[in-house]
Amino acid sequence: MPLPTGNYLEAIRTTSKEVVAKSPVKVSEEGIKNFLENLDKQQYEELSIDTPMRMPVKFDNIAEEVNFIALIDLLNFGSGYRVPLHELAGRGAFDTIRFGAMSFHIGGTPMTAETFKNITAFEVSEIFQFPIDREVQAPNMPGVTIGEPTPLKPLAQGIADVLNTTGEFLEKHGYKDLASFILDVTKGGDSTAAKLVENLIKALPGLHDFYNIDGTEVYLFKKAQILVYHLWLFFKDQDPARFDFKDIHEMTIFSDNVIPTMLAHLGVLELPQSWKDDITANVDLGETRATILRAAAIVACEDIIRAAPTVGPIPNMHEGDLDVYLWRLGKIGDYRKVPRFELRDTVMF
Repeated sequence: MPLPTGNYLEAIRTTSKEVVAKSPVKVSEEGIKNFLENLDKQQYEELSIDTPMRMPVKFDNIAEEVNFIALIDLLNFGSGYRVPLHELAGRGAFDTIRFGAMSFHIGGTPMTAETFKNITAFEVSEIFQFPIDREVQAPNMPGVTIGEPTPLKPLAQGIADVLNTTGEFLEKHGYKDLASFILDVTKGGDSTAAKLVENLIKALPGLHDFYNIDGTEVYLFKKAQILVYHLWLFFKDQDPARFDFKDIHEMTIFSDNVIPTMLAHLGVLELPQSWKDDITANVDLGETRATILRAAAIVACEDIIRAAPTVGPIPNMHEGDLDVYLWRLGKIGDYRKVPRFELRDTVMF
């Protein structure tokens, strides 16, 4: 499947609308109105700031911090393993990735092209602290145990694969780490969010978040966009020539499994009953349904932004803030209990 030929951000919007229009998932105008009218302004302003990305880690320079943030966003996936992660590691997907990045930083394992190129699933399991093998009772053999893979072994392999391909690209092109690449492609003082998203996606297979759904090409690019958003959020004041992107609000939301789930729960998205039943039962939805739901969230949030100036208490709403609000809202109180859809065989969310 080819990459977009024009503006990558526009490709996300147009292809998402196209695939949703053909699907049984609907965006509710009444749901959008109710969502905006019932927004708590103070809560929105508090939760729309991405504080979970701010961690108690010290950095010697901006390059070191860029490298750290880029690693987290490159590996910001594993949502389909949320249940076994909680059972076997005591953490959810994002906390597992964040823990692993901190383990790299604090433990002294260099976050370099060479490390990434050669890392194995076993080393991932040690750094990220989740088990990939376990001893179980052998069938019909009392007192004898045998080894078997845990449900988390594919996640460790997925992390290793993404790091391997990233390391291969960096090494091939003479970059010692992710920060070197990012700082190189943003030099010159004319950086834009759209251009950096494009550069990242062209370079790194671990960001190839696109699909062919019944003949429709769909581009979502969640991880590339959230990486650019975090670079803007953290470094726009420290290095405005590189990172104060004037087009930052042209990006879409960073569609994963949390945002569509929250929008459906809040009445903004209308799903077929069979889809709801499978989500509640933690059934893996498969690539087609997962892609449609993620695309529907992009369409719905664009519609929310368009309606906000005349409905509700937040007239100046942006998609990055709305994404962070919905994602963080899904982590508090009873919202944590809302079942999220699962897709395990992906390294994109």
